Amino acid sequence: MRHVRRILAATLIVALAGCTDDKPAEDPFAAFVAGWQRADFTGVELRTTAGQPLAADAARQLLADTEGDLGARRPVVTRHGKAAVRKDDADVRAGVDWTLPDGRHWAYETKLEARRIDGKWAVYLGPAVVHPDLPDGKRMTLRSAAATRGVVLAADGTPIVSETPVVYVGVEPRLVRDVDALVQRLDLVFRSVRVSVDVSALPGRIKAAKPDAFVELVTLRQTDFAEIERDLAATDGVATKTGTLSLPMTRTFGRALLGTSGPATKELIDGSGGALKAGDITGLTGLQRRYDVALRGTPKLEVLAGDKAGDKAGDKAGDKVLYTAPAADGARVRTTIDVKTQQAAEAALAGTAKRSALVAVGVKDGTVLAAANGPDAAGYNLAFQAEVASPPIGVDGGAAGFGAAWKLGADMFTGRVTEAGVVGSPLVYAAAAAALARGHWRQPVLVTEPSPGPAAADGPAVTGTLTVPGMSVVVRGDVAYCVYVEGAGQDVTGPIADAFGRSLSS
Repeated sequence: MRHVRRILAATLIVALAGCTDDKPAEDPFAAFVAGWQRADFTGVELRTTAGQPLAADAARQLLADTEGDLGARRPVVTRHGKAAVRKDDADVRAGVDWTLPDGRHWAYETKLEARRIDGKWAVYLGPAVVHPDLPDGKRMTLRSAAATRGVVLAADGTPIVSETPVVYVGVEPRLVRDVDALVQRLDLVFRSVRVSVDVSALPGRIKAAKPDAFVELVTLRQTDFAEIERDLAATDGVATKTGTLSLPMTRTFGRALLGTSGPATKELIDGSGGALKAGDITGLTGLQRRYDVALRGTPKLEVLAGDKAGDKAGDKAGDKVLYTAPAADGARVRTTIDVKTQQAAEAALAGTAKRSALVAVGVKDGTVLAAANGPDAAGYNLAFQAEVASPPIGVDGGAAGFGAAWKLGADMFTGRVTEAGVVGSPLVYAAAAAALARGHWRQPVLVTEPSPGPAAADGPAVTGTLTVPGMSVVVRGDVAYCVYVEGAGQDVTGPIADAFGRSLSS
């Protein structure tokens, strides 16, 4: 009996030893998964998919070459279930989850395989492990395509910022025969359509550029370009490209308020958290900058099987698409701007030589109907941001809204009450006039979609007679408006206010 027990014990030890040989198949996969996630396979036994030994440094380089544009991001790799062990072979399914540059996730499943060689388990690494559809000699590359940019709407739904055909005007150095003559010619041509372009630095830019480079000078609306197309075509060295940009309905319409869009600057790219890259179109100023994330939408993003030679994704036809994240068009931004009132305000300021602004506000509801800036505003929104001081204005400045806290949905100066009187922007003065006509202050409203936040509470009763030396502040029917001309008085602002008032009645 004792002899039988010794035989059983020996048999059990052998059986356990057999189980122990298979169990380590779990260990190389665990180490491999951890190593893949940190791109460091130190201590992991590896083989290429062709069966050749693969050192940790070589594996790191192979991984970098294969992961390509995604390599710096690191995936989350998770084993699915237990490994299947068959004598000297083992495999397990694993989930791979990448966070793409815009925050979206790309998840898929791949197969990990290992083989016991000379008593040690080695895991295979190659492109088909990184992604099952990635052929040898290829790497993962990214290609994006911008979504359709959202529009900015007037109160009645009219698009006041939308995609507009443009022409990029530049110079191709190898086509230039006489740089000085080119500079003089371009200056004359641009002046003929009242487009301000500084060409003084052009000789240096041409000298520094490659012969076949496109040295960009200015972006023109297609309609503006058409006026000088023949002159430019007859100018040696000029080259053009076409495209579209989100632009206000005319060159001057609400420019300082609505803003501009264009190629993302380095500063914007650096501050975007990866959402922007060189060449992307983004809002640069005004409402287009403030609401850029909403207007921009989400681009189409593709992961492709590209060449390892460093070709950009999509440079060659036939790049296999591994994953597509569809685009989501940009949202709309709705404002309270009234197109006719805005046009009338700009027409009233058109002949003003000094910096100027005209703001019109609805008395009943506080909606901003117009926010116009004169020709010399240089993109600065004086209508909302100028800090204009005035002696006492005949009403309680605090009750009339000077210094009140409220959200308009645009950059603005809400003013303050001082010992000498008040300081405010033309918007605040127009709102004060509306408050007096209404009987109490109500915050102005500009952006209604998306909402900039809860409206401020209405103010107390406002009584008195509004008097603002140096500006014209007028109530005409249901419209309160302020005309401001920098360094001028009512002898200048008065006629502008009268002209605008007449346009409201016509």
